[in-house]
Amino acid sequence: MERVAVTLAASDRPARPAAFRVLGPLTLTNGADALVLPPSKVTSLLAALLLHPDEGVSVGALQQAIWGDERPASAKAALQTCALRLRQLFSRHGITGSVIKTVPGGYRITATAETVDLMRFRELIGRTRDEPDPEAELAMLEEGLALWSDPMLANVPSEALHRDVVPRISEERVRAIERVCDLKIGLGRDRSVLVDLWTATRAYPANERFFAQLVSVLYRTGRQADALAELRRVREHLGNELGVAPGPALRGLELTILRGEPPTPPGPVARPATAPTRRPVAPAFVGRDALGRTIADRLRAGCPIVALSGPPGVGKSALARHVGQLVADDFPGGQLRVEMGSATGSASPLEHVERQLLAAPGRGGGAGGGRRLLLVDDVVDASQARDLPALLEPGDALLLTSRQSLSGPVARLGGWLHRVEPLDPADSLQVLGAVLGPEQVDADPQSAGNIAALCEHLPLALRIAATRILLRARMSLAEAVEWLRADPLGRLSLPGEPDMSLGYRFDEALSRTGGALAAAFVRLATAAPTPITVGRAAELLDVEPATARDLLDGLVDHSLVEEAADHYWIRGLLRHHARAAADRPAAHPGSPPHPYQAKGSL
Repeated sequence: MERVAVTLAASDRPARPAAFRVLGPLTLTNGADALVLPPSKVTSLLAALLLHPDEGVSVGALQQAIWGDERPASAKAALQTCALRLRQLFSRHGITGSVIKTVPGGYRITATAETVDLMRFRELIGRTRDEPDPEAELAMLEEGLALWSDPMLANVPSEALHRDVVPRISEERVRAIERVCDLKIGLGRDRSVLVDLWTATRAYPANERFFAQLVSVLYRTGRQADALAELRRVREHLGNELGVAPGPALRGLELTILRGEPPTPPGPVARPATAPTRRPVAPAFVGRDALGRTIADRLRAGCPIVALSGPPGVGKSALARHVGQLVADDFPGGQLRVEMGSATGSASPLEHVERQLLAAPGRGGGAGGGRRLLLVDDVVDASQARDLPALLEPGDALLLTSRQSLSGPVARLGGWLHRVEPLDPADSLQVLGAVLGPEQVDADPQSAGNIAALCEHLPLALRIAATRILLRARMSLAEAVEWLRADPLGRLSLPGEPDMSLGYRFDEALSRTGGALAAAFVRLATAAPTPITVGRAAELLDVEPATARDLLDGLVDHSLVEEAADHYWIRGLLRHHARAAADRPAAHPGSPPHPYQAKGSL
């Protein structure tokens, strides 16, 4: 068995949040102690999770990071072992601030800007976008760049991460360095920027922008010979290594120097693009501000696909629309929102989306030209998502929502996964207050909290419940708790509005799973509400453990069952719905029995 060297303090040290460093050798610190992890499969797993902080990483992507293209036959079990050893490492050293969680289709490490340097770097870079003072912007950029050290992840033995992920993250560093140099040049700090540019041109010998900045400063400060020597250097590198000639910016600089023309004086500090004017966000959206900003930042940074998954009613579509508003000015080619669940006719899902793209104004460049955002809502299954990137042009991005995890398409095509969870209790009270009025919620916060708990903090359920309570003006919040508790699922429905019915959404979700999974779900959900192990599921479904595990994994992928480290569980509202489904009369009484046939038909 592979060994992981550990040199942190003894296990009786009090628990405290750990900090992880990925913008250099992978390092774990806990208080005054620091550990540079030795090369191992566990180290590769931790690196893969930390490079996607607080986001779900698919099993396929993690296996690729650990084993590359030579995965063992038992890769799934081996990955579970690696995850177990990583959890044991955290537990052994009192690390509780960052937790390895099992999510549909993969794993996620909880992280914040205080615990992962990559998140802190991105937080600082994000804050510079709205900073009008060049000095303050420069200070934040330099603080962010100070988090980096070379070589990045030198102790991580994953070829896949160094090939596919590290270069993309390193590009964020390059853009920050370019902006620092622009700011220093604009502020007239030629001596300081020369140090930065000498370093940058040696570290990135194919970056023509760094050389253009360096040559311009050298010529402006009277160092004509040094400027021409740098032009020769970059021309030789580009020709010998890449077989290309310098671009027009460098060629124009060379002509300026050879002709003895006056150097261009530094201009005022300007941003690479006009700072976007943010459109107002819909006031009905409550909570998840930090998550919305994180997703928006990733789309702005060039992430090609972001997939949001989660159970019915958790607010995936609202979150996607909120993010679309946040990034509206970052996609000058426009946005198109497509409802995949409503696709009708004989056309394939791909043709359905393509027709709407063709009908959208500004096709082939957008309303104003530039990159576009395609927001595809309610993707039914992975096959619908697989071919969507073929419709995109360079620079475009996909924002998907689905009840399924979509881990396969994202692992295959690249991008980010996020499992959308129910709201925090405080945000749930805000949702109730937005409908009922904050004064009513503030007058009886305990009853409001009980209503939120009965709704399991699902945004759709909260809005339905609040709307129905609002129509019962003589009913107090305390009375509303008992009213809702008597029939939670039946009362989380607006008459005449099927789409505003939690039961309708659950029915729709079950219908998409197929007969075997739906029947297995009803059988499991109508059993005693205890944690479900694979053995218990096999007993309830009368199947072999391997089959039971496959069924459970399928239900997790459809967001109907939740997965913990060593068991599975089902939310209370879904259990209520399963009992109602089990009591329905069978549509085909004479149909042959199924190995896991539940009562009635779905």
